[in-house]
Amino acid sequence: MKLLKSLLASCLLLSSMSSQAAVEYFGVLLSGDYAPSSSFASLSVTGSGSVYDFTLTTNNLNALFTSGAFIGRLVVETDPDISLVGRNAVTLDISNLSGGVTKLSASNAGGPTGGWDFSFVLGQGEANRLTANESVSWRATFSQDVTFTNYAAHVQGLTTAQGGSAWYTPSVVTPVPEPESLGMFALGLGLLTLSARRQNKK
Repeated sequence: MKLLKSLLASCLLLSSMSSQAAVEYFGVLLSGDYAPSSSFASLSVTGSGSVYDFTLTTNNLNALFTSGAFIGRLVVETDPDISLVGRNAVTLDISNLSGGVTKLSASNAGGPTGGWDFSFVLGQGEANRLTANESVSWRATFSQDVTFTNYAAHVQGLTTAQGGSAWYTPSVVTPVPEPESLGMFALGLGLLTLSARRQNKK
């Protein structure tokens, strides 16, 4: 019985410590004039502590907005609040960039309202933009542990009637357990079952 309780506690501990993958779907108007009929992009974030992997994927921006619409910036809110400049600046290194843009950088804040900590700037110049049906992935390594609490995407290239540009926040956040976490949990359940059977035989 003691072994059973110990294994159960270990399983619960492993499951609580597991990293999570969150998928965000952008489409809620935060600042601007135009609201699309459905979500226009998804953001997958995996990792924990100070290292995270991002993948931003666009839907048909041309149909949902207008021809030539693109996402130029992704602003992020963190806990605790951080700054990339100043006396207590946090260092942010971007690596493993692949996909729809060949340049991705980080800058301090840059959102439509206060409260945003920093932003990812996607692409550079007219020929290097994240447009319709594209995807870009990158890794962000911070000099301290951070947790992300909110995001906003800046859609640019809109028509004059649509306001020229607008900011949007996610409408849905879907946490998905990491594969290795599921594997550890399944292993723990197997050990619990085996232990219970042995206890019954005794």
